[in-house]
Amino acid sequence: MNGGRPLGIKLIAAYLLMRAAALIAAMSIVYMRPELRKGADDFILYFAINLGSMLRHESAIISALLDVALGLGIWFLMRWSRTVIVMLSSYGLCRAAIGSAILMEIDRKFLLSQISSPYFAISVVVCVLTLFYLLDPDVKRLFGERE
Repeated sequence: MNGGRPLGIKLIAAYLLMRAAALIAAMSIVYMRPELRKGADDFILYFAINLGSMLRHESAIISALLDVALGLGIWFLMRWSRTVIVMLSSYGLCRAAIGSAILMEIDRKFLLSQISSPYFAISVVVCVLTLFYLLDPDVKRLFGERE
């Protein structure tokens, strides 16, 4: 990992910045193309921080700003950014696991509709890969953390 930024860091930063751009694009679609609002709202609902149904669009803006901050933070190898990304990825995986376990008992059809969503699959895969990468001892050292 000597000489330059590792590929994993570049990929995580790119993912976060692209997700921020996608949230901003979804917000633009909501206001400029009302006929496409349903799809944009679904995307926002899945990828934005949940601040309640009344603040869905505001939460998309907050989520996009957070993603930009985290993307730039991880790009510049800021320790706080790595810590926040690990916490958010862990939270996302726990939320998916607990939600799936609860839905399995309550409504299996709804569970199948949720886990068959490409958003669910993308989020879980990205969270798992991000956690495995950022918890690697060599990557921890890159951020100045001791074992």
